[in-house]
Amino acid sequence: MSEQRFKVSLTPHSKFIFSTSGSASSIERHNSALQKLELNLLYFTFPHEIAAKDYADLLRSPISRGGAVTGKDGLKSKIIPFLDEVEPIAKKTLAVNTVVNENGKLYGYNTDAIGLKTALENALKSTAHSIKTAAIYGNGGVSGVAYHILKDLGLRVVLTGRSPEKVNAKKEDLGIKDDEISAPYDLIVDATPISSQPNFLDAKGFSELLNNCKMLFCHNMPQKDNKPNFLKSYCEENNIEFIPGSAMYKAQLVRQYQLFIGDISAEVIIENWNLTD
Repeated sequence: MSEQRFKVSLTPHSKFIFSTSGSASSIERHNSALQKLELNLLYFTFPHEIAAKDYADLLRSPISRGGAVTGKDGLKSKIIPFLDEVEPIAKKTLAVNTVVNENGKLYGYNTDAIGLKTALENALKSTAHSIKTAAIYGNGGVSGVAYHILKDLGLRVVLTGRSPEKVNAKKEDLGIKDDEISAPYDLIVDATPISSQPNFLDAKGFSELLNNCKMLFCHNMPQKDNKPNFLKSYCEENNIEFIPGSAMYKAQLVRQYQLFIGDISAEVIIENWNLTD
């Protein structure tokens, strides 16, 4: 198998945008956009795990403009103590997914919040269904964001997942509790990677959530790695309205790069990152 390569140009003033995950195609996509905009920024990913303090130290270095923080081993929460300032929604959800280096000071943000809010608001406005209750499946960084966004949208919400112990710990950490509702739920938010697994229905408690639900949001985007989305196919076959993770990704990426770059419009980002629908 031939190794994929992408050429970038470095100068003494180049800055890096780091990420703790990303495929070869995403490296090329981000760097191509940055080059088209003639910005002296380079997007760099590394696949290995990194401790929160070590990642914060890297992001604070003079060569760094900042970085994306993925959900590996709770990194979105663990990095918070090593940041200088954290925006309110990131504090409330205990999840930072974007860090910006401003002259050696680290600022933490959660751009997933605006992404998810945009995706869900658009879906709720366009659906003919009455959506009043929701269940979140998963206990990672996105689950806490989803809880607060759904509550802000006026829904009654429960948080569940494969591991009741981890879910309960998550609720305790966030200081939240389930609303007094039971299945069936109108909306399911899948905040896990199970959609790319053909046996996703075997995930503990998940198939029960799908019974009689009207709408489902899938955070995972296996298509980015050329993998099928089995959950999407299931929804299409069972008349469940499907909200793809890409509906969230577009808005969150726009916000993320506005933080990294500064004075740049959403339209310019959408065009150069090929985010048009």
